[in-house]
Amino acid sequence: MRDLAARICRDYLTGAWKTVSAEEIKLKRISGGLSNYLYYVSLPDGTRNSSRSSSISAPSTMETINLVPKRPRKGSADDFMRNGNLYEPHEVLLRIYGHTHGEQALETMLTETVVFALLSERKLGPKLHGIFPGGRIEQYIPARALRTPELSNPRISVKIAEKTAEIHSLNIPVSKEPDWLWSTMERWLKSADAILNKFQPTSTDEAQQLEKLRKINFRTEMTWFQNIVRSSQEFPVVFSHNDLQEGNILFKDYDSVDQRISDDKEMPHISEGLNANFQSIILSARHGDAATDACGEDNGNPIGLSRKRSLNDNDDCIGGELDSTRDSVLSGNSQMFSDSNDGFDPELMIIDFEYCSYNYRGFDFANHFIEWTFDYISNENYPFYTHKPDKFPNQEQKELFIAAYLRRINGDADYKASNEEMQNIQKEIHCFTMASHLFWSLWAIVNVYQEIEFGYWNYASCRIDEYFRAKRTYQSLYRYTNNRDQ
Repeated sequence: MRDLAARICRDYLTGAWKTVSAEEIKLKRISGGLSNYLYYVSLPDGTRNSSRSSSISAPSTMETINLVPKRPRKGSADDFMRNGNLYEPHEVLLRIYGHTHGEQALETMLTETVVFALLSERKLGPKLHGIFPGGRIEQYIPARALRTPELSNPRISVKIAEKTAEIHSLNIPVSKEPDWLWSTMERWLKSADAILNKFQPTSTDEAQQLEKLRKINFRTEMTWFQNIVRSSQEFPVVFSHNDLQEGNILFKDYDSVDQRISDDKEMPHISEGLNANFQSIILSARHGDAATDACGEDNGNPIGLSRKRSLNDNDDCIGGELDSTRDSVLSGNSQMFSDSNDGFDPELMIIDFEYCSYNYRGFDFANHFIEWTFDYISNENYPFYTHKPDKFPNQEQKELFIAAYLRRINGDADYKASNEEMQNIQKEIHCFTMASHLFWSLWAIVNVYQEIEFGYWNYASCRIDEYFRAKRTYQSLYRYTNNRDQ
């Protein structure tokens, strides 16, 4: 892997990267989901950047990596992106894609790459240093993911709202029709039907959840919800992230140690397998042939492997050996952000656009608010998540978020939303709360065969319970009880 990383950086980067040897580069593995293989790559200490720009230097390979200054620095969001403006970066993140077979997987990867490039250009995401057959080189950002309790912090919530508005304002060269939600649920529904019919439970809890879910007609619920949405002209369509959970929101925490990173030499079994797989990608790309699956199979239409909600891969013989950290970017040594951080403006960046598409705006709002109630990190026992419905934002918290969103999307710091505008968005949230619960319930069912330590059946059951609760609320509020909507 070291030779491959050096070759890729030599081909796609400039300056010292052209002359540094494979033995001299600093190479560390970054833990994450199973969709991609992530590596931290750095020039050796003391290397002078030909661009004459400063950057954060990497530590010795023999030391615990700590790329973040010990003391907070004052500055704007531009400071957060400064290292990405280097012509010759001192350190980069090397992303090698997992297996991408099937039309849907390739389309998803292409869309995500286009979006990443556009966000990079507009300073809304990490800088893109290069795209190569089988992966890309990105700006490395020493940061951690938010924790679930931090989502409700007023200052952080306002920042997330502003970032969401920036995403929703984008004009992306992909289909503008909101078909992604329906096509994804349709695909998962077919798989879920087969799994519900054939799955053999291995525990009493699984048996109980399976029996309960088998009684639910997911097709009927999906059709009912489609009728609600398609019969209304009240739901705006925007370019959407579609997975605004805490794990996909990076927080620049200057006191944290990036615990994603480990020495590559500690995991030779991964490097050897990945090396063989990636060599086939490079060779096939150079010879104009289709990439060959290292497992010897065409995985067809992929289903995500990890709790980090991936669309881009299926069972694969290399990926299965990777660290299955439920939160790939959490730094355990950092303190929770709180309002006691006087004068400190939280710097956030939204990442992981593999679910992105044009979609109904309300889905991003509702899905994000629901994530306030799910904690995937703190519970180390079955079902490996905690659900706290009482953490769903109250009226004041929702209005704070919506007001910040509307100010940013209208480009007016003094913008005041009308009561009608606020009520319309509240209706979007009520409606697409149902969509989020139905969507992720199906996601959990199609992932039950994964070996990730997560209570998929329990989670599917929890989300479908919440779907029916949200449905009753919506019907009560908006009186959708006539035959057309049954």
